[in-house]
Amino acid sequence: MKNKKTLISLIVILLLNTTLFSQELSTSKSANIKDFPEYVIVTSQNTKLFGGINIVIDSKKSKYEDQLDNLADLLQSRHGLKVRNQTDLLNAMSQLGFDYINSYNASAVMPSGNNDDVDDILNTIDGGEGSYKVNMVFRKKLKYRE
Repeated sequence: MKNKKTLISLIVILLLNTTLFSQELSTSKSANIKDFPEYVIVTSQNTKLFGGINIVIDSKKSKYEDQLDNLADLLQSRHGLKVRNQTDLLNAMSQLGFDYINSYNASAVMPSGNNDDVDDILNTIDGGEGSYKVNMVFRKKLKYRE
């Protein structure tokens, strides 16, 4: 009897592990990789003070606004992928079904000018004048394109 319980417990644990740790290609219950646009541009900015990056995906007035907002939340969330640097970002996007295409600076150094702006404060605390924002371009992997 004890062996049966142990065997059943092991099977349940193995099933849960494969379900919980298998690669998920959806960003939430309401969004799936197939719902995303073919290209996604992710802007990241090093915040250094807290040892991570700020991630922004421009979604304003996009027909994919909800999915892109969900993706940004998933990438930064403590309960999501917890992306803390650009290496994490590249790996997370690959796991989600995207290939890296290119990157470029979003603009020159973002100057510190507004004392009320938290980003400016975070970027200047370590002695710099500001920080670079980097745009990374991702494209859906071929198998997910329509």
